[in-house]
Amino acid sequence: MNKPFIIDAHMHIGSAGQLSVADPTVGHVVALMDRLGIARAIGSDHTALLEGGKTGLARMARAFEESQGRVYGLAVVDPRAASKCLSELESRLDWEGLAGIKIHPPCHQTPADDPSYRAVWEFAADHDLTILAHSWSLSDYNPSQSLSVPRRFERWAREFASVRLVLGHAGGRGTGRLEAIRLANECANVHLDFAGDIYCYRLIETLVKAVPSTKILFGSDFPWTGPSDHLSRVLLADIGDSDKAKILRLNAVNAYKVKMEPC
Repeated sequence: MNKPFIIDAHMHIGSAGQLSVADPTVGHVVALMDRLGIARAIGSDHTALLEGGKTGLARMARAFEESQGRVYGLAVVDPRAASKCLSELESRLDWEGLAGIKIHPPCHQTPADDPSYRAVWEFAADHDLTILAHSWSLSDYNPSQSLSVPRRFERWAREFASVRLVLGHAGGRGTGRLEAIRLANECANVHLDFAGDIYCYRLIETLVKAVPSTKILFGSDFPWTGPSDHLSRVLLADIGDSDKAKILRLNAVNAYKVKMEPC
């Protein structure tokens, strides 16, 4: 391959509040992508996630321009302000950098199966948009994660079978990941990315054995964790080259319908 090949299907642009994380500016992101052979990234605006009621599309549009079309944007939709968020998203449906919708139940303090999400799913179905959802396992030290355990997404995934759902973080660890695996196997529209701090032994091999490799997406969760963390795990995994190509690029193209030139 003479050109960057990889797609980072789960990252963020902008400040993470008062937390100390890697430089989240577009310039740093692009330099990191160049160093690691990452052709495109799909991200959302940190500020929109943390403050609520915002899509972050203005920041992501700037990121798309500054990166010369390499960083695509997800519209954050807060179910507590769904009408406002979806109205802004509707005005930007023709934007070439739009990759889909991002929902984050813990950030928005709303369970993933709450009826207020119906408008989001209906909008995604009407406009053929992918939904990336934060998902995780039950956590004693972070009880808000209970709002996004994978089983809470099941009602929507089954009712809106035409909507591509990517369960970010593949349900997290333990029972959360088992729930995500079950949902991915039972629902044709459900995909998994393994972004974030899931440092389980042979995670990639385990996922490839548990679900079709066409359903697994590489994601970094940058700036929380660096792309090289999981990238090395895929490259060194005891799986076939065709599976690696799907995980690192092809599955993201299909799940998000992003326009990519051939490599």
